[in-house]
Amino acid sequence: MAVSGHIRPDGDCTGSVLGVYNYVRKYHPQIQIIAYLEPIPFDFEFLPNSDKLKRANKYDNTSYDLFICCDCGDLSRLGDSAVYFEHAKKTICIDHHETNGSFADVNYVFPEASSTCELIGQVIDRERIDKDIAECLYTGIVTDTGVFQYNCTHSSTMNFAGYLMDLGIDYSYIVDHVFFTKSLKQLQMLGLAITNAKTFLGGKVIASFVTSDEMKKYDAAPKNMEGVVGTLRSVEGVEDAFFMYPTEDGCYKVSARSATDTVDLAALASQYGGGGHKRAAGFSMDGDDPCAMINELIERVTPFFTGDK
Repeated sequence: MAVSGHIRPDGDCTGSVLGVYNYVRKYHPQIQIIAYLEPIPFDFEFLPNSDKLKRANKYDNTSYDLFICCDCGDLSRLGDSAVYFEHAKKTICIDHHETNGSFADVNYVFPEASSTCELIGQVIDRERIDKDIAECLYTGIVTDTGVFQYNCTHSSTMNFAGYLMDLGIDYSYIVDHVFFTKSLKQLQMLGLAITNAKTFLGGKVIASFVTSDEMKKYDAAPKNMEGVVGTLRSVEGVEDAFFMYPTEDGCYKVSARSATDTVDLAALASQYGGGGHKRAAGFSMDGDDPCAMINELIERVTPFFTGDK
């Protein structure tokens, strides 16, 4: 069997994929499981068996009996591993994105859930969750809830997180490492993003970018961009933040975060073939001029702030 998640994996994607992987490896050793995922951010390399993640660079004609996709709203978001999904005999999708198209044979999709990691805790035997699995699931929960700050956090979320904490995980380390410990390259990219940042609509929207030349100068990769958009969103008075950087396929990856429901970021992302949630979403834009793309985004969100939508 195989398990995978969406392109440019975040904490919930990484945590849910590794949660499933570690669970199957421990309790069903007779089953061969492969975990496909693009390179994960530095923040999540501490998770158990993160070094076992493989990148699906080239299809090798394997037809898996079962393919589980985690935290992924549509087939295109699976990236290179999508071909294994298409050739699998049975497919399951576990996800909490509002934009999920129920594209698997079995779809366990609950948009109101805090995270896919919380959903994983519902479909596996809770009594069998060990410390390694708990670390993965807790990481996904705290990242997708902003350490329980976002409105997707429910009492069930807190109860399950408490259950995971009682299994002996170093929860304070996880929060500190994921949210506050940064690599030098992450700090360099953050510095450039702050320098390039501009505010719009009376300071309610902030947008920034880094260019391919800037990334080359510091030998930075997409995994070094984790946390930038959240920092931009923390600027006083800002409701919505956008951050973009170039990717290998010649487009710009856009991360969007919101403090309010003024702009439905999931709906905005879907216009560009992306997805996510009302207050956190991601998508790609074609072009080579980030300033022009930012202006396009500002034009799209302006009516929500002016009441002209």
